[in-house]
Amino acid sequence: MIDTSRSMLFHIGNLNTESQRISYQMATGENQELGSEDAMLHARLINIEDKLRVTESLKLQITKSNVMNEVADSSMEELKRLLGTGTNTIQTDLLKGLNSGMQRSDMLALATNLRGMRENMIDMVNVRVDNEYVFAGSNTTEQTMTKDAAFPLNGQIEFDGDGFLRKIAVQPGSYRDRGVTAYDVVFYTASKANAGETFTFSEGERIIDESGYEWKLNGAGTMLQQYDHNGIIFHPPVEEPISATTAQVYPNADGQETKATYSINVPAASAGRVFEAKHNYFDDLNIIINALEGYRTAPDGQKDTGIELTDEEVRKTLSNGLGLTSKQFDATNIGHGELGGRNAVFEVAYEKLTSQETHYNILLQETGGADMAKLAMESKSLEMTYQALYSTISKMNSMSLVNFIN
Repeated sequence: MIDTSRSMLFHIGNLNTESQRISYQMATGENQELGSEDAMLHARLINIEDKLRVTESLKLQITKSNVMNEVADSSMEELKRLLGTGTNTIQTDLLKGLNSGMQRSDMLALATNLRGMRENMIDMVNVRVDNEYVFAGSNTTEQTMTKDAAFPLNGQIEFDGDGFLRKIAVQPGSYRDRGVTAYDVVFYTASKANAGETFTFSEGERIIDESGYEWKLNGAGTMLQQYDHNGIIFHPPVEEPISATTAQVYPNADGQETKATYSINVPAASAGRVFEAKHNYFDDLNIIINALEGYRTAPDGQKDTGIELTDEEVRKTLSNGLGLTSKQFDATNIGHGELGGRNAVFEVAYEKLTSQETHYNILLQETGGADMAKLAMESKSLEMTYQALYSTISKMNSMSLVNFIN
């Protein structure tokens, strides 16, 4: 008798392997299970999958950025409303205060209303998304604006961030600035100078250059020194000497209190250098509120309760405050426009990444996807081969020498 068992088992093993391949491809939709089946195809698939994962990651990051951008946009819209001339706004209340028929009790009511608006403004500037402060600058974990420990007395609110924007990847190796900082939201430019000009600023104003670096006075008040991204002075120091110092009468102090004003001559050789003095609008709002309550404001922000302001002095302060509020509205409006331009960049980037993601998915399917029609034919052919093989085995097993013995 011919021993066919080893040969048959070999063929059955091959058929089983082929069956497993077809079953895997039909179940997963992939044309190979192991990279060794086609090394070049496997390398192409890895490359496509890598690009797809990068695209998905960028898209997720921009989705988060777009949420922050939308929150920033709505916050600035509300800030502009409060600074504007509509119903229940700062400018409207100041116009009411300038009315000669206003009584002291009415002024106190306006002061209370402005205090409430100030709290709303603080909340909007300190808005967060996913525990990140939207207007803080480069370090979004730091609260944007914080109240002084003696805030109930001096009304001081300080910006703890910086003028550097977060850069977000929109494509591999390509980054764009996101959002705006508090400098664009609740600060206005009090003075500005280019190379070759004289720059003048007052005590308490924040000095920013064209690159976003902050400059501060040294302890002696003789030098303006540049600080780095981390708020640390450069070494060796980068500095400009103070050319003049004067005493400026603080608004409505009537000569009792003064603040220092400094000047520097910006070197003509410093091509491209731009200095800006950023003024904190909350300081102005504090002076306005104190005046409505009938008091002058000292340079440290506290009310000078020694002498009450006359009605004329109150109106003079409110008139000045109205002009500064209008100036802040314009600055916030400009910042809002810059925010809109940057937001549009991310919206376009999101659409582009969505398109890329779709194309990579299609390419991945076309490159690594199984041909279902071909698999169906192979499956049917395999089934027929199985049937033929088992039929042969059955017939050969029935062939025995016993059947030929008479």
